[in-house]
Amino acid sequence: MRAGPLSSPEVIDLLNAAFVPVFAVNEDYRDDGPAPQPEKAEYRRIYREALAARLSAGTVHAYVVDPDGHPIDSLHVADASKSDRLVGMLDRVVRSRKVQKGPTLVRPRSLSAPPPAGPGWLVLHLTARGHGSSWDGFPSEDWIVLGPERLRGLLPTGQVRPGDTWDISEDVATSILTRFYPQTENNDVSTHRFERISLRGTIESVAGGTARARLAGQLRMTHRFYPGRDDGNIVDATVVGYLDFDPASRRIGRLRLVTDGATYGKGTLEVAVCSVP
Repeated sequence: MRAGPLSSPEVIDLLNAAFVPVFAVNEDYRDDGPAPQPEKAEYRRIYREALAARLSAGTVHAYVVDPDGHPIDSLHVADASKSDRLVGMLDRVVRSRKVQKGPTLVRPRSLSAPPPAGPGWLVLHLTARGHGSSWDGFPSEDWIVLGPERLRGLLPTGQVRPGDTWDISEDVATSILTRFYPQTENNDVSTHRFERISLRGTIESVAGGTARARLAGQLRMTHRFYPGRDDGNIVDATVVGYLDFDPASRRIGRLRLVTDGATYGKGTLEVAVCSVP
């Protein structure tokens, strides 16, 4: 949807002028999901009402509901992912309900925000993208937060001198590199299996209270496209980057990582990680 109709100016203009778009993550609304119970009840009510009204219904659907929350039209995502079908449904609703178009009610903003972090914590923003026209046709985002205890495994110990090398602890390397995969239906990183994972630092310079280290590593892990289906897809990547830190206070100034010639399955993959204030 995002790589197709939701990237279409016609669809964007129509949604902003006549609708209030909302999306729901299915996993959040399952029995053990984190969504509040009242929201789960509404989610299920819309589904049941759509069935009763003999509309197309399911967990991968685009619904249009009236101001009172009752479904009035719907499309399976296989149809809604086609711009002409989605525009047709939206236009049908606008005409039948005599909707008055107007300015956007909710100002567009980024839906990805950094999680809470304490003083001295390291917050990393990760962007991953494959090359295609479907799932991997647009970037995915994630956030990685490392607290003070974890940061000990990121930095070298003892005195810092140019030319020194050290291995970043495996748990810290895993926290960062395990999220090096493209957009898929599987966001359960516990399903990953690693054949190799490493991240090493080399001090390039120490000047003005800042040490700069070159980072280099490797990653080879299985990542299932669907969480419950073992399909043999593998992420294979080398990573390079740099790390700036204060040798005296051990505070991180900046971290950057990118992939070099990464692949996933039969396709290619690009990933970038950068620290944020």
